[in-house]
Amino acid sequence: MNRYDAIVVGGGHNGLACAAYLARAGRTVVVLEERPIVGGFCTSEAVVPEAPGFLMNVTSIDHILTCIPTSVADDLDLARHGLEWVWPDPFCSYAAPEGGVIRFWRDMDRTCAEIARFSKRDADAYRRFIGILGDIWAVAAPYLQGHPTRPRPGTLAALARAAARGRRSLSPGVRILMSSPGAMIDEWFESTELKAALACYAVSTMASLDEPGSGLVLSLFAVMHKWGMHRPVGGSGALSEALAAAVRTAGGEIRMGTPVGQLLFDAAGAVVGVETRDGERLHASAVIAALDPTTLFRKLMPADRVPDQVDRELSSLGVLRNNISAFKGDVALARRPHIPAAGNSEEILPSCMLFAPSIDYVRRSVETTLQGRLPDELPMWVIAPSVLDRALVPPGSDGDSLYMFLPAVPYDLADGASWVDEKDKVLDRCLDVFDQYAPGAKASVIGASASGPHDFEAFSAVHKGHLFHADMTPAQAGPWRPTPSLSGYRTPVRGLWHTGAGAHPTGAINGWSGRTAARTILRATRR
Repeated sequence: MNRYDAIVVGGGHNGLACAAYLARAGRTVVVLEERPIVGGFCTSEAVVPEAPGFLMNVTSIDHILTCIPTSVADDLDLARHGLEWVWPDPFCSYAAPEGGVIRFWRDMDRTCAEIARFSKRDADAYRRFIGILGDIWAVAAPYLQGHPTRPRPGTLAALARAAARGRRSLSPGVRILMSSPGAMIDEWFESTELKAALACYAVSTMASLDEPGSGLVLSLFAVMHKWGMHRPVGGSGALSEALAAAVRTAGGEIRMGTPVGQLLFDAAGAVVGVETRDGERLHASAVIAALDPTTLFRKLMPADRVPDQVDRELSSLGVLRNNISAFKGDVALARRPHIPAAGNSEEILPSCMLFAPSIDYVRRSVETTLQGRLPDELPMWVIAPSVLDRALVPPGSDGDSLYMFLPAVPYDLADGASWVDEKDKVLDRCLDVFDQYAPGAKASVIGASASGPHDFEAFSAVHKGHLFHADMTPAQAGPWRPTPSLSGYRTPVRGLWHTGAGAHPTGAINGWSGRTAARTILRATRR
């Protein structure tokens, strides 16, 4: 078969979600994925050669927005395809270098009791802060799950109801989002420990801690308090595999190891199919690119086919404009680490453990990163997901897997340095830092794998390996994401649609982009 109703290029979780909704609506669909597995940035893989049987979350791990109803997992009944969840609680934690721990429980009272040990004032301020951001999310969630430029009447009504209920929070909430996270942390809180914890998390925006308009990431704490945070049993790849099963059950086809070489056009300039790199031609009335916008228009489409407006907008599209990317380490341990300061450390090991002595430590690290140099100071996230999910380690193992993440490192290194030479050294330093909190952890390492920014690009084929496909700035969010002419999942090229993190108003793991793209295509093609 070489003719379909829809061809989805890219088997990431949004491409799979889009294909599942289209197939469920009776369309003939094929998904073409370059890698031998589906998932894109949402996979579970054995990447540590010395530790066979240890499955690692290669990029994404915490599924936050998938907790907000109505979820794609519930819509598609992915439980029927084997998808199960574990719910880390506390969802985050902070280990102070001088001792003491803050556990961020889903329950607000328990969290504030933790914070009050360091500052009673901060505990009260945190409750107000999260309350404001929670009201903002109640307003935003209906919009984010719908069409970004043409919200339906029901979406507008839900948004209006939520806005009316939380009207007192709208003005301060918008101010928090439009400010820099560093400024808001300094304004609201006083204790070194809480400020350091929030700063270590907030620096994951791929921007300076003090860049205005990058405060959105702080609002995720409100989401986790309200709806929780979960992870698929078996790692993030279990979500992608369940989506793939949903596609196949609905009659869709998935071809792995099938890279697309170029788009096919008719005489009028409409996209009518694709040609794979081995020369096979497939035709469809709709081609949906589940790719980042730069790859779609700069690599799959001849320059003379790119509309002038799209070309101009892509030339100014911010993709790691600050040269800030991320670093990832996957580590297999022979035994469970212990953090003495936490008492019962098994409570915090599965959480997103945040390590940074102070907010100034985070600022100095990012300032060094902006210069293209690897910082001596490393704000770090560490998670031991296998504590709750034993499917990630071999049967009978006493060991655990570690997910080590540096949310702000240079994409390109200055002075001729190379990530090929530096990444293993950086992971070794991360282990040294963690060993200060969990003595003996480094001595129990079976094996480890380091992934620098360029590795994300190599395995995902995403331009610059950008985890969100394009920078999350105010001008590249909401109804303007990724650019004005490409917003709303439809491109100016007839027959060509797009989905993915770069197409959705916020990105992240949720499948909303794929779902809304499919619904948009179904409405358009019915007409």
